[in-house]
Amino acid sequence: MRRLVLDIGNTKTAVGVFVDGRLEVQWRITTLHWTADDLWVVLGTLLETDGCPLPDAVACASVVPQVRHSVMDLSRRYIGVEPVEVTPASAGIKIEYDYPHELGADRLANAVGAMHLGPLPAIVVDFGTATTFDVISGTGAYLGGAIAPGVGTAAAELFKKAERLNPVDLEFPDAAMGRSTSQAICSGVLIGAVGAADRIIERLVDEMEGEPVLWATGGWAPGIAGWCRSPLKVCPELTLVGINRIGERCSNGQ
Repeated sequence: MRRLVLDIGNTKTAVGVFVDGRLEVQWRITTLHWTADDLWVVLGTLLETDGCPLPDAVACASVVPQVRHSVMDLSRRYIGVEPVEVTPASAGIKIEYDYPHELGADRLANAVGAMHLGPLPAIVVDFGTATTFDVISGTGAYLGGAIAPGVGTAAAELFKKAERLNPVDLEFPDAAMGRSTSQAICSGVLIGAVGAADRIIERLVDEMEGEPVLWATGGWAPGIAGWCRSPLKVCPELTLVGINRIGERCSNGQ
């Protein structure tokens, strides 16, 4: 089974092709408000360039409603399959969350990905447009988590609201004490993100039973995780793994 998997975020879209459960190839593109035709031009080109045959199935998680509709339309028109969408119903896990319908599809996929890769319990930190923390119990139940501004989002809002601060390239400084405004911004935004992640993880662990595996995913994960005191295991493809697993389960009628 060859499955096309899409993780559609507010800023970036991760695309992967899984063959019999193994990730064969993946791409990362900027999220736009594509029509189905626009998106097929992009995906068709990527598939052709890497020599990938037409997929047998499609699964997606989207936090952008317009793009979600485009993926549904594309799957039916161009690939000829009914796509699997990640929802609380399709995820196939117990959700101990007051309002399950409020859960983002990416957070559900992260939980399923952590369950699939194991062991449990686990915490998944997704460093994206928002930084999300998702907690999975030792029995595989989604318990809850936290949501904080993402690194890029926090920086963009800072530049927007503080008129005398100009945008800078965010790179980890050699010291916390910035000797220039750009160094001070990098210190505050990046070291601040590290400290926030460590503190939130610490509090979540205190509220759990058992010692969790700590996963890091999302575009900022490779840069942030290595600076954290928490022993985060970086897995950029974790969300895709979860979406594919949900697609497999639904295709098998489970």
